Amino acid sequence: MKRGLLILIALTALAAACAAGGWYWLNDYARTPMQHQSDYALTVEPGQTLGAILEVLAADNVIAHPRAVRWHARLADRGNQIQAGRYTLTPGLTPSGLLDQLRDGAVDLVRVQFIEGWTAAQAVEAVIQHSDIANDLDIAIEHRADGVAFLSETANDALISALDLEVDYIEGWLYPDTYQFAPGAKASELLRLAHQKMQRELDAAWLGRRVRDTLPDKRAMLTLASIVEKETSRDDERAEIAGVFDRRLVRSMRLQTDPTVIYGVGIRYDGDIRRRDLTDDNPYNTYRIDGLPPTPIALAGRASLDAVANPSDGSALFFVASGDSDGRHVFTDSVEAHERAVQQYLKKIRNQ
Repeated sequence: MKRGLLILIALTALAAACAAGGWYWLNDYARTPMQHQSDYALTVEPGQTLGAILEVLAADNVIAHPRAVRWHARLADRGNQIQAGRYTLTPGLTPSGLLDQLRDGAVDLVRVQFIEGWTAAQAVEAVIQHSDIANDLDIAIEHRADGVAFLSETANDALISALDLEVDYIEGWLYPDTYQFAPGAKASELLRLAHQKMQRELDAAWLGRRVRDTLPDKRAMLTLASIVEKETSRDDERAEIAGVFDRRLVRSMRLQTDPTVIYGVGIRYDGDIRRRDLTDDNPYNTYRIDGLPPTPIALAGRASLDAVANPSDGSALFFVASGDSDGRHVFTDSVEAHERAVQQYLKKIRNQ
């Protein structure tokens, strides 16, 4: 009896030692870097089990002991904490770190960028053609001769309806920015996000504006900001150009800005503005209409919104490109001075 008890105690102690040793080994292995020497792309499908994931990694020689990782996860109660997505496993990552990534859903984020001055159609096209975005929109895109994308009236209406937006025309109502999302995000969700951000940025610019009669509402501010966006890429000139347009509106002078004419020509534009384009009766021809066109013509960034909200003081009523490589403009107060600046510009262009 006494001998049997001793044996039982000995076996129990041995089992405990083995268990402790096994747990120590499992923990040590879980903290040991896996075998891959470069970034490894892992895609976890919805509902995929940890065991299936580990078998894939073992087949690709990323881990040597998939069963050990499964036991460690089971004993640590981490085996069911898995989120689907695309992961990048960097060199030096341990099995424990892998389990942390799967638990936290630390998936690779995909980026899509909307550029200041783009048309809304260009932004929509960037989204629906992105390989990592689920395109849930049936929208047809038209293209100008230079490749710039445009939305037909029918496509615009369909997009407004699909996104459930409270605007009549989507042009200008998407904020130019870089958006990050998980692969598989819906196109409609991303575009709504861009629209909501534009609303917030426009509200902020409107609240910070210098109150004046030339901008009766936020829509007018957005429209003028889109014109400023297309006129210059220089932040240090935006407020000055906005000041020119503001003074022209105060004096009931036509804006006479080429970007609106180009927008009005639409998909027929081939790189040149012709005389017939300047005399055409369309609502975007600011050489013929008074005031602002009916909608924005492009995506305006915060710098252009702020410039329109607080335009520079001064007396200039005209501006023209300097013709230099720095993208600057020459600002003048009179028709005569403006014509001289235009001739100087044309001379530089001819010499180049």
